[in-house]
Amino acid sequence: MVAVWSAVAALLGVLINNSLSLVIKDYTVQEWRLGIAGYNGAIVGMYWGDSIFSIMGLCLFLVTLLICLLIEFRLRALLIPKQLPILSLPAMVSILVMVFTISLFSFDTNHLLFTGAAEPVLQTYSREVAIILVVSAMAYQYPLATLQTLGISLTGGLVAQWLTGLNLYALVDLWAINLVLAYFSIKTLFLKHARLASLAATFNALLAWIIWYFWFITGLEQLSAPLLIPFIMSSLITLSLYRQYINHNLLQSELWRTFKLMLINRLRAKQCVAITGSGIRKGTLPDYPSGQWLDPKVPITSYTLAEFKASKRCRYLYWKASYDYYQQALTINKNNIDEQLDYLLNHYLSGLFTETVDSLFNTEQHPVYECYGSIKRLYCLDCAKQQAWPPIPLWSQRDLHCQHCSGLLKPQILAADENIDSECYQALQKNMMECGCLLVIGVPTITPVVSMIIENANANKIPIIFIGTIPFGYFVEEKDVQLTGDIAHWLAEINGFINLLHPLKWGCKWKK
Repeated sequence: MVAVWSAVAALLGVLINNSLSLVIKDYTVQEWRLGIAGYNGAIVGMYWGDSIFSIMGLCLFLVTLLICLLIEFRLRALLIPKQLPILSLPAMVSILVMVFTISLFSFDTNHLLFTGAAEPVLQTYSREVAIILVVSAMAYQYPLATLQTLGISLTGGLVAQWLTGLNLYALVDLWAINLVLAYFSIKTLFLKHARLASLAATFNALLAWIIWYFWFITGLEQLSAPLLIPFIMSSLITLSLYRQYINHNLLQSELWRTFKLMLINRLRAKQCVAITGSGIRKGTLPDYPSGQWLDPKVPITSYTLAEFKASKRCRYLYWKASYDYYQQALTINKNNIDEQLDYLLNHYLSGLFTETVDSLFNTEQHPVYECYGSIKRLYCLDCAKQQAWPPIPLWSQRDLHCQHCSGLLKPQILAADENIDSECYQALQKNMMECGCLLVIGVPTITPVVSMIIENANANKIPIIFIGTIPFGYFVEEKDVQLTGDIAHWLAEINGFINLLHPLKWGCKWKK
């Protein structure tokens, strides 16, 4: 419609490329039938079409086509294994090689840009008809994507007109084609039905705009028009990033849901409460609530508080199991998960409730509540005052008594028939009243404490974010989020987002 001889030369380029690809067999039969083999040849033909009926123009066309084929075969070997398309990069590179060569030897500069020697089919409205036909073809298969593409292209054209002073109509040839291809190809071809396809397409269009504008302000258009180079470069960058991070956590919708919940909570000044289980220890300590630290040959009833008070033998069994657990706990240092939780405590959590009993969290500076007590302390059954473990296992020789009231001492961890500390229970109820989000971190099973917290959250329709694993026997609701896998990694992602939320504090801190 617009450039008749360019269309003729494009057909010739397609014919040559397709014929050679059958002989060289660099393309599969399916690719050949789709027309991919002739695509770059068509673009070379479009570029040299106005001069193809002159000897010099025909030679330039054939030499450019030969260079294009050589580059095309090499690029396919490099990019296809990386799941990246070669696009029209071979055609653009070969054209630029010829343009630079012509410029270097001061040949006729009329070949550096389209000359438009042939008359268009319709004298006045060829361009408009061509655009309508192209858009109609796009809209026939992808109406919504076409509408989005037109909006992106028009917006970009208006911005370009404002920045460059060029008329919008004059920008159509070299500007609009890059934005149209950049958005439309990502949306409907390369990342069709993919997650975040619209975001990737918008990013690609913006990147193509930047490259085009860079081409303009640096004066490169005096040597050669940008042609499809902005589209090619932006698409390869966009697809490379997407291929690299397709399985990355940032593209996973569950993490985005987590970020959204955190942002909403911060804006609403809602608190965030967390409960941690044995999963944060990565198997370095037995799971306390499940009783893995107890002697399996001894009945669980022998480890009750009532038996501890009544039977010297049961006291010995309880002390022995506790002492073995205590020795293991002394060898454990803070891991990466603890460090991430410390940061979370400092900057976001209103309270942390833990099922671990190793006391690795600094409870003096942070609102940490050990639901099952601490293995590193003893307490008096009469006056409830805490004491340290003796340097030697005196419990194996005699009962240990309180230094203050002579009452019977016991490891502070809860026995099988003990309830959680009243202070811890009250703190739990108070925190859940103001809670906007609950984090369940590394909790493998539903224990009474976990059940109480989750039931409270579900009753108040509080979203729950499960990190690391889903407690066995729990059915996740629609409001809940699942971040299964490496706990330290998920916490690092969350803490990174908290850094972004930091300005939203407005000088206020959570009530501890």
